[in-house]
Amino acid sequence: MTQQAVLGARDVNLIRGVFFLQPIALGAWFPRIAEIQQRLQVSEGEFALALVGMPVGLLIMLMFAGRLTEKFGARQLLIIGLFAFICLMPLPTYASSILELFVYLAVVGSSLAFVELCMNVIADKTERKSGQLIMSGCHGLWSLGVLVGSLISSGFSWVGYGPSESILMVSGMALLPALFTSYSLTEGREPDVAEKSEDGFQMPSGALVAVCFFAFGITMTEGAIADWSAIYVTDLFDLSAGYAGIAYSTFAMMLTFGRLTGDWLRSRVEVQVAAAGIVVLALIGVGILVFSPNYAVSLLGFGLVGLGVSGGFPLAVTAAAEKPGRSAAANVGLMTQIALGGFLVGPLVIGYAADHLGIQGGFMLMLPALVLSLFMSRSLIKR
Repeated sequence: MTQQAVLGARDVNLIRGVFFLQPIALGAWFPRIAEIQQRLQVSEGEFALALVGMPVGLLIMLMFAGRLTEKFGARQLLIIGLFAFICLMPLPTYASSILELFVYLAVVGSSLAFVELCMNVIADKTERKSGQLIMSGCHGLWSLGVLVGSLISSGFSWVGYGPSESILMVSGMALLPALFTSYSLTEGREPDVAEKSEDGFQMPSGALVAVCFFAFGITMTEGAIADWSAIYVTDLFDLSAGYAGIAYSTFAMMLTFGRLTGDWLRSRVEVQVAAAGIVVLALIGVGILVFSPNYAVSLLGFGLVGLGVSGGFPLAVTAAAEKPGRSAAANVGLMTQIALGGFLVGPLVIGYAADHLGIQGGFMLMLPALVLSLFMSRSLIKR
């Protein structure tokens, strides 16, 4: 085995480790969201405005992260971003007002932008250098990291630790392993070649816009469940944060399973059939949550939604890259911006609707978004 092959195989394991370790602190946050709302004593609509802080910070910083990555290198910015993100993750639990919570989440989201971009850049380099298909598996490990973090945080809740102590401890567990793993990475020796259109700016094709709409419905649902699952359980069934953590963990567990098996599914089923099938699962899951009579039935709904949205974003990335008329980088970049918009809009819309219709009524708004994704799933066919 050549030295390049050895380094490639080593980096495969290292970048997988980074994808797993980075979101553990983030996963610890999700099951404790309901406790933050209860402490601040605000409505769902007001709380929703604060929750958009993280995606707002992420979207704004993504405008600059690409150029900074080209200038300083992905590995260097990954190390800095990981340190900042994991250290800052407990900050939102100390917010004493809605405005403070929004600002703290925006700061966390800004650091997350560098981490997300650099991880994917390095994963792409490693995939090309090693000759192994690892991108889907890396995202599956990311979901697994979120699940592990949520389970640990829920466990701390059961034994009496508050959100601040729990997320501090989880962040402390993840910090050094994440930094060591990212520091051990070796970047690919091939130069970064930016793809540029020979004809300058080109409008996206209708087929690409359809892929973006497909991704929007999927990510809107995923973001809404991530932010509102805990409040759904505590408000609707009057249960403790520990039960809320189990609900989110069920969603995250099925999301992880779907991503880890996504490549297997794609090798056996046509892309548009797979896309339509998973959206139908998500629709059924949301329907169960809207009409759920008890906690046990709602867990089934959370699981089906997790499985349903799991493959949406990876399928959209592949489909966008294949659309003609513009470079793959430009297509995927546009799709990613629209998908992140779904994460931003979902929690806000659900929270506003929950103020007037109740939490189950708010969840109903995910149904038309998923129906849109279902109709757009045919656009994922390779042309």
